[in-house]
Amino acid sequence: MRTRRVAIVTGADRGIGFQICRQLGELGFQVVLTSPDPGQGKAAAEKLKNMGLAVVYRVLDLLNDRQTVALRSFVMKKFGRVDVLVNNAGISLDAGMSKVEGLLRRRIKKTPRKMDYGEGPGILEAGMNVMRATLEVNTLGALKMCQAFIPQMMKARYGRVINISSTLGQLKDMTDEEKVPAYQLSKTALNAVTKMVADACRGTNVAVNSVCPGWTRTDLGGPEAPQSPEEAAKDIVWLATRPDNGPTGQFFQHRRRIAW
Repeated sequence: MRTRRVAIVTGADRGIGFQICRQLGELGFQVVLTSPDPGQGKAAAEKLKNMGLAVVYRVLDLLNDRQTVALRSFVMKKFGRVDVLVNNAGISLDAGMSKVEGLLRRRIKKTPRKMDYGEGPGILEAGMNVMRATLEVNTLGALKMCQAFIPQMMKARYGRVINISSTLGQLKDMTDEEKVPAYQLSKTALNAVTKMVADACRGTNVAVNSVCPGWTRTDLGGPEAPQSPEEAAKDIVWLATRPDNGPTGQFFQHRRRIAW
């Protein structure tokens, strides 16, 4: 009997993360669903298990180093391997989640920027506590997971790592007009993590890529977004299941490479 591949998904008790878990489970993966809220996380895992999928829940707050260590210990003792890591967990603190929703809407529709949207501070007024907290989760949290699990992937000579990023972090279109500097910096830095880690994994069959899922109906994207979490997850799962010699060190949206 072929051993199941093992996937870890962070921030997975709802939205895109939950759908990634579901779709990987339907492909035969053993899924480790993680989130910082045990109540919501266990309920999400139970829902997937009731569908007949191989899913276990583990608590993971990316601000808690002990939980990262405990997760690695659990996974290696229980399954002995990790094949796919999806760093999906993220926060937006600059001016509330609806701010990011509006920015994504304007980028997609290419409509003029509105000055009365209830904007947050610009880069010169941004609070350092918001900066630190956002970078800690969105960037350093993903790096922490890479450091915990990629060395085993490299030894096994197989791994697929997906970092969930955003076009708001693209340097090619970077301005201060969006007024979400902490979120933007965290995603730009996450893309840098992707490039550096991909380079560190050269020749090991461990592929590391960033993905912008696009404007999606989640707590972050809001109810008006044109894309469902299920649709967004399909593109991420597609990249997480690329064959050997597939892309690495790249930035994708809707299965197409995009500029950094």
